[in-house]
Amino acid sequence: MPLPNRPAPLHMAPTRPTLVLLPGLDGTAVLFRPLLASLPADLRVRPLSYPTERRLNLGEYADWVEAQWPEGETVVLAESFSGLVALELLRRGCPRIAAWLFVACFAEPPRPCLLDLASRLPGLGSLPRIAPAALLRRFCVGADAGPATLALLREALNAVPATVLESRMALLRTRSKPPHRPVAVPCRYLQANGDRLVPAAAARWFSQHLSDCAVQAIDGPHFLLQTRPQACAAWIIAQLDELAGRRRLGA
Repeated sequence: MPLPNRPAPLHMAPTRPTLVLLPGLDGTAVLFRPLLASLPADLRVRPLSYPTERRLNLGEYADWVEAQWPEGETVVLAESFSGLVALELLRRGCPRIAAWLFVACFAEPPRPCLLDLASRLPGLGSLPRIAPAALLRRFCVGADAGPATLALLREALNAVPATVLESRMALLRTRSKPPHRPVAVPCRYLQANGDRLVPAAAARWFSQHLSDCAVQAIDGPHFLLQTRPQACAAWIIAQLDELAGRRRLGA
């Protein structure tokens, strides 16, 4: 699947690692387009799209991501569903990771009752594609989302086979285990104040189990990167600059 159109950077600021983007439930790089357009052109970014030819478990997703690491140091940003994949990677102690950024992520089933209900519905993997706009606005992109945002969401969902999407939805019931040892790199969590899919309590798991994890909240729906791309880009750059500042101070 082609990556979103974005001019190739001519150079990268020497103090900033490559930013690797792990997608949400759709698993494509399509929904990163608004964020990519808001990030500095000189920042090296690698948005990933998960394979769609077969169903994978979390360990297999983590294996696949590890095989995609770019050369040199990286900062990983995980969106929503990919928080589960990132936590699997984090427990492995992946080298060359300078920081972990979590956006609207969860380590345990975010809405157990809703997931139980959804699991009983026939054709579960096809439901997100045909969901009415009012439902997508309420739970995903917010009441103020325009046609372009909805079209982007449907484009991403339509790119994924229903069977694969259903298997990912089943993985939402996973309960992640805390890392076996203290995490040696910074972790940051960006929370959506208006999130109707992931409760605010989800952020507490990260602050409790990751030793250097700060939580910040901004106004917006669950799909923060798509609906508040400029605010999210500013937060990302702030984390990268903080990391560079720590290094200058020898922290």
